[in-house]
Amino acid sequence: MTTVLVDDHLLLRILLDDEPASLRPTSAKVATTGLWYHRLCRVLNQDGVIGSMSRRLGEVDDPVAARVVGAVIELPEAIELLSLRSLGWAMGELIADGVRLNLLSLEALAAARHLAADICLAEEDQNDPLLAAASAFGIRVRTVS
Repeated sequence: MTTVLVDDHLLLRILLDDEPASLRPTSAKVATTGLWYHRLCRVLNQDGVIGSMSRRLGEVDDPVAARVVGAVIELPEAIELLSLRSLGWAMGELIADGVRLNLLSLEALAAARHLAADICLAEEDQNDPLLAAASAFGIRVRTVS
């Protein structure tokens, strides 16, 4: 079974029932990383509109926003959330192999390798260093609009 590893922007879109049609085949699983999940939680905990994710949530009615926040708090079982317990060693190995990425990107690369997943990034999360490192390890990265 195919798995796609989604960033925080795409995770929010999935929870808003606004999943891009090009994100995954219908049988594919969805996973995210702990840091992307944390970034989404952090944004949704802030008052006011600060960026594209809070703006997207602010565009829906209150009952929908409350449902989405509830889904973030209790992430649906259908969305796999990878733990550093599974990825910490693999991240260390990547660094030992010469990979130089920030922690968020390093976790994403290790997670994609662990799951044999495509990394799917929202357009606003374009990340050239991650693209280059993923390519070196044969991991596909797709930008999804």
